[in-house]
Amino acid sequence: MKLISSVSLALTTLLLVAGLSKTTDAQAQTQAQTKTAKQQPTSTIIYGGEIITMEKQQPSVEAVVVSESKIVFAGSLNDANKQHPSASSFDLKGKVLMPGFIEQHMHPFLGALTLQMVVIAPEPWQLPDKTWPAAKDEKDYITKLKAAEKALKDPSQILWSWGFNNFFHGQLSREKLDQISSTRPIVVWHRSCHEFYFNSAAVKLFGLKQADIDASGADVAAQSDLDKGHFYEAGAMVYLLPRVFPKMATPERMKAGLLQMREMLHQNGITAYMEPGAFIAPGTEQLYMDILGSEQTPFYSFFIPETKTPLLQYGADGMLAGMEEIKSIFPQDGKVRFLDKQVKILADGAIISQLMKMKDGYLDGHKGEWIQPPEEMETISKVFWEAGYQIHVHVNGDEGLEEVLDMFARRMKSFPREDHRGVIIHFANSTPEQVKRIKQLGLIVSANPYYVTGFAEKFAQVGLGKERAYHMVRLAPLEDQGTSISLHSDLPMAPADPLYLAWSAVTRQTLSFNPIQPELALSVDAAIRAITIEAAFSWGMEDTLGSIKTGKIANFTLIDQNPYTVKPSTIKDINVEGTFFQGKYFPIEPSNRPTE
Repeated sequence: MKLISSVSLALTTLLLVAGLSKTTDAQAQTQAQTKTAKQQPTSTIIYGGEIITMEKQQPSVEAVVVSESKIVFAGSLNDANKQHPSASSFDLKGKVLMPGFIEQHMHPFLGALTLQMVVIAPEPWQLPDKTWPAAKDEKDYITKLKAAEKALKDPSQILWSWGFNNFFHGQLSREKLDQISSTRPIVVWHRSCHEFYFNSAAVKLFGLKQADIDASGADVAAQSDLDKGHFYEAGAMVYLLPRVFPKMATPERMKAGLLQMREMLHQNGITAYMEPGAFIAPGTEQLYMDILGSEQTPFYSFFIPETKTPLLQYGADGMLAGMEEIKSIFPQDGKVRFLDKQVKILADGAIISQLMKMKDGYLDGHKGEWIQPPEEMETISKVFWEAGYQIHVHVNGDEGLEEVLDMFARRMKSFPREDHRGVIIHFANSTPEQVKRIKQLGLIVSANPYYVTGFAEKFAQVGLGKERAYHMVRLAPLEDQGTSISLHSDLPMAPADPLYLAWSAVTRQTLSFNPIQPELALSVDAAIRAITIEAAFSWGMEDTLGSIKTGKIANFTLIDQNPYTVKPSTIKDINVEGTFFQGKYFPIEPSNRPTE
């Protein structure tokens, strides 16, 4: 009995252990399955409206499937449901889905600061929470500036204003600003962002002295006029900005400006932008990461360095290493970062100031200015070209463009490269022969079509004359010869609104809705490509952004009408309903949409 009892006890124990083991194994399996299910990425089928892919082989699809941040399917709705039976769904409800709009070139630092100031510009400026009315002429400008000064309660508070344009508003000087106030510091930032005007109180506050100007170099001295309180190009960028920056770009002002800019870009459907020639002020890196890198920001912020300051700081032999040091302020990966092996050269002066270098000069006899003279561009371009960098060049005048094309021709002759994608930025003035050379040299163009909209009529009267002013931004010949074209705002030079830029490029209408040389306009298809896939191509990112294709990042812009089927004159009036960034939907509430 004892033996039987012992055997029974042993068997019972074994059975119990086996049962417990099976139970434990089953529980573990269930827990593992649950954990695996939780870890598996969720998929979403987007359907129920027009889906424009910008892919030539498959221009439209019925459905897109997104998993985590990537597009995992683009095709028929039936196949989407078969291949992803457990996916959730997002009904477009008859709206139009496009690749996420791309702002090829803008300046968050400038946009954040200028649009936080009192805006008094030749055209109205629409911001998320207000619209600044236009100042049409000199009298209107001075009236608005006086009103802004009187509205400030603290007599020591600086009056910061942006938007003045001498071609619309007459001449401005230290003496003229002193007549508005001789005690309150007044700083006026030119509409071009390349010039400043100070009154005497501001000169005193910032300690501006002729001896310091002269010690900053010949370029700075030539482009500074302390007696008139006027600083432009090198005088503004090299001498003035470092002195005024701490007060102009306080953490509070920068934070408010970046938050406002974030809302504005989202409202306009932008899912990625790039700042060429990035100016990231010391101490603002974390602010950029906190705001632009936050989960609430539905777009990428990319940057590439400028080359004028690094040449001065590191010398030609040290620029390559210096660039790596500059880029290290942001992570190598992520939504806020410097693009690899890309730099910007600044050739001639600003178009809005009429400081671009023109072959035949201007009607009043002046010739324009260099920001980086040809010999400096030569030194810089040789270093970065031979190191395999993509070179973006800011150029506005036809003389400036001639020098830039000659520079690229020398680079190609001495050190040939395939698919170098050198970028001609802005492309304001050109000749038919220069357009052909752009193609021959393998260059691409990122153009600002707003130059025609905002300035062609005025420049026909002042500076350029009708023939040259009306032929600015000649895009049709570029399209005809197959040159890659992207569009940009250069915010705050133009509104950061891709559909508005497309409208400008397609209609070439001025602010008075007068079409200027319509034979130079882009086709609708080229204009839409210019704010999507061609913009991505200009950054070397066409494999990840710019179209709706399996494997790409799930960035989309949702709009209420198809830009291919509406009248071209109404493209700018299409509403943005929301954006997808890395697969997550960010709606735009109707109450937050911009209004005319």
